Amino acid sequence: MDPTKACLFIPPGLAGFKQKLFARIGAKVGRFILHDHEKLDQLPDEIIPVIGCSPQLKPLVAKWRYSGRKWIYWDRGYCRRVFATDLPTGEDGGMYRWHINSFQMQTLRDVKDDRWRACRTDLWDWSKEGDHIVVAKPSPTYEKFHGIEGWTERTVDRLRKFTKRPLIVRDKEMQRFGAKLHEHLKGAHALVTHGSNAAVESVIMGCPVFVHPDSAAALVGLTDLRQIENPIYPDRLEWVKSLSYCQFSEAELVDGTLWRLIN
Repeated sequence: MDPTKACLFIPPGLAGFKQKLFARIGAKVGRFILHDHEKLDQLPDEIIPVIGCSPQLKPLVAKWRYSGRKWIYWDRGYCRRVFATDLPTGEDGGMYRWHINSFQMQTLRDVKDDRWRACRTDLWDWSKEGDHIVVAKPSPTYEKFHGIEGWTERTVDRLRKFTKRPLIVRDKEMQRFGAKLHEHLKGAHALVTHGSNAAVESVIMGCPVFVHPDSAAALVGLTDLRQIENPIYPDRLEWVKSLSYCQFSEAELVDGTLWRLIN
């Protein structure tokens, strides 16, 4: 992909280290918009907006999806993050995922295993004997961006209709200040979330998942809560290989690797 056809949106309120990173990316792209999201709607049709999880962008994404306009979404990587992860952490800023016309990976790719091996992250065996269900709560920012306020309460109510299993509700701050994800997954029947990266980590750690179709974990999990008593345990190798080709280090975001591999 030609980076000169992209325009990076830099939202207000970014941490200092991330502002510096995206200033470097913007310099390589050649186009960027600082803070004023309304300018994204004024871009020529041939220019591709690049955005992150900013709630004010929700109407624009809906418009682009309806019109078929190409756009790019970035967020923290699937693995080798630098914080808020139960998998091995990253170095030098960690990894970021980038996708064209989707929030997360939606298809498997025919790729080598070199980038996955470089992640040095083990695939745990599937755990097929479990009792409770872990519900990973979306952050308020995620809820506003995706228009799913109240998702946790609605999901718990739905689960009560289809299972009598105990439910454990966790939010992402627990990873920093409370029980780690792997502790809640120990002895779990499944994890349920909308699109939290907890689903990706859960699959890697051998716990089946139920997610929204937009989640990358939908490719190796289920999306219908009516099937909560019947999770699946597919082979994950092609999935993790594909994941690794959708995420990039800080160096790769500016040295051309991103634009060569983005899909």
